[in-house]
Amino acid sequence: MPNLTTIAKWAESIGISRQQGYAAVKRCEIPVTDGQVDTEYASILYERHTRPRANGKRPAPLEKASLPQREREGETARVPSYDASRARQAAADASLAEMKEAEARGKYLLKADVEAAIYQVARALRDGLMNCSRRVGADVAALSDADACEALIASEHRALLESMQHTLATSLALEPAEEAAQ
Repeated sequence: MPNLTTIAKWAESIGISRQQGYAAVKRCEIPVTDGQVDTEYASILYERHTRPRANGKRPAPLEKASLPQREREGETARVPSYDASRARQAAADASLAEMKEAEARGKYLLKADVEAAIYQVARALRDGLMNCSRRVGADVAALSDADACEALIASEHRALLESMQHTLATSLALEPAEEAAQ
């Protein structure tokens, strides 16, 4: 025995509007008896004469694949409370204010300034070491003792390193550090 229902209820059961249901009855030649259709037979004819993308059973606009993993598995997203978010924001603001205050006191240096100073010092050190042999060559040649030669070269290197330290400290406005015992 056929399961008769109204066209509007049949359209609702397959997921289309009432107007689309009446249009489908005409287009798919679904038999109508006293304004009612057989639900199963009408659905079969509708599926046969309708393209899959044109029927009313379209997937939801938000696909499951676009949801986060935990929501796809049924777990709801845990949104932090307003108070927790405000506390995190206040802590971040306080940390930022502390860093700005330390920068204003001169505790932090700008990266570009440090790189420029290091470049100058390294260039001066390279030039000093390259010229060191010319400066001390004649003095070392006159010495016959290896210890005296070593002491002369060491004093020249020490003077060059102290010059480098002074240049770095003045270019970065660093406080002079306590010199370690020699």
